[in-house]
Amino acid sequence: MTLKDRLLEQGKTNWLDVGCGGNFEDGFFYLDTFPKESITLGYRERYFDVDILNASDETLQRLGTFDLVRMQHALEHFSYEEGQQVLLNCAKLLSPDGIILITVPDLKVHVRKYLNGEYKAWEGFKWWATKRIPEQSPDSFYFSVFAHSMSYESHKWCYDYEGLHFQLEHTKSYSNIRRLPVDDPLSSYPFTHNRPDEDLCVIASKNAAESTLCAHES
Repeated sequence: MTLKDRLLEQGKTNWLDVGCGGNFEDGFFYLDTFPKESITLGYRERYFDVDILNASDETLQRLGTFDLVRMQHALEHFSYEEGQQVLLNCAKLLSPDGIILITVPDLKVHVRKYLNGEYKAWEGFKWWATKRIPEQSPDSFYFSVFAHSMSYESHKWCYDYEGLHFQLEHTKSYSNIRRLPVDDPLSSYPFTHNRPDEDLCVIASKNAAESTLCAHES
């Protein structure tokens, strides 16, 4: 059973997508820094124009709490220090038995692509990288696009599993931290993985809460 199915089965349907960008997947509330008037009318009532990094406790309290907070390819846009604050603020938005789901580009995937000279054959990344660099650029340029992203929306940190686990654990706000591989029974596209060929996906419970949602299935 996928994570989405488990949540629905347990009646845990209050979901927040932090840093949603232009993605408005059904069933979520959405949080980003785009002006509310720029959001498509059909999604506006479920959209919060909030800076998750600098949000006050009062602002977070007004949003309420959620069964699931999801960040898909958003955490890497914050520095290490900023990421700590973002994760602390996300914890404040979780219900006592809530879970956080985070996907970021996997550093180890990109290191392998660089060392093996495989970037130009990776169509899923190449189309995006060539929005900034010429197609025939050396692989070091492709790796730099991964590391720094676009000039208007930079990446500020790189994560492998050990780093993301450390970041979550260091906040002292999460437990039951584990990697969610793309072939895990809980995984599904696009609910848990929206870029399966490069996603590093991690799931964790709030504080010391025991969550069956984070558990491995036999």
